[in-house]
Amino acid sequence: MWAMTDLEGVEGRPTPPRLVRYERVGRVAVVTLDNPDKLNVIDHGPDSMAAQLLDALRTADDDDDIGCIVLTGQGRAFSAGGGLGGMARTSPADWYAFIEGNAAETQAIRSLRKPTIGAINGICYGFGLILATHLDMIVASAEARFGLIETRIGSTGAQTLPYLVGPQWAKFLALSGEIISAQTARDIGLVLQIFPHDTFRAKVMDLARRVSEMPAEAVVLNKRVINSAMDLMGWETQRNLSTAINTVTNMASVDARSADGRRFADIMRDEGWSAYKAARDEPFTPPWLD
Repeated sequence: MWAMTDLEGVEGRPTPPRLVRYERVGRVAVVTLDNPDKLNVIDHGPDSMAAQLLDALRTADDDDDIGCIVLTGQGRAFSAGGGLGGMARTSPADWYAFIEGNAAETQAIRSLRKPTIGAINGICYGFGLILATHLDMIVASAEARFGLIETRIGSTGAQTLPYLVGPQWAKFLALSGEIISAQTARDIGLVLQIFPHDTFRAKVMDLARRVSEMPAEAVVLNKRVINSAMDLMGWETQRNLSTAINTVTNMASVDARSADGRRFADIMRDEGWSAYKAARDEPFTPPWLD
């Protein structure tokens, strides 16, 4: 296990709950999503996990002694996705602001000068998967699982996947809500490599060390060239278009219904999280893929 140290707080201000941890290992910065009791669900706003994550990544990016950044999760999840606070949003303006804010966060991660490696240690669903697709490389534990589980409740999230896995697999993940194994994720090009869980952290750190010892200026510029090629292929245009389309999709998700015809919002209000989760997942058990 990696030993972690807290990010420093701001003097004269109450210390918010620590949701992200930061450590330097040689020329590698290790940033860990650290709310395992909630499967590292990513919330947004002041002092949120998203805000603390961006602070940690920018700290690493601004440190001339850091050559590579590793992002991972504590516990059995990298991240189970975004919170359910979106169910309270009722207007297009609310949804647009929320989606545009999320897009700005993930674009800031993609635009970091230093190379980033996603060390996917377990569950990687919904917004956790969206976030991971903005990292430069993804390495997974054999125990990792990936999916757009939030599409089962009428939400969004597929916009970055065609660049990594092609349109057919992107459609499969978005239109079926299927959860895929680390091996399948590697087979379709989502993951660079997988390793047994007991050795994967060491392999990630070895890769990060190697990247961190490359000529720093060339690494920054070569990353920029590849990102620019993705932009020429339509990444930025798709990001802008998806902000508008996802606003409409998420507005409609307020009335999304389970397979038995009940509104998910009503299930959550009347029966709670366990019933909500059961209604979301039961039609998709067992998995379609072996």
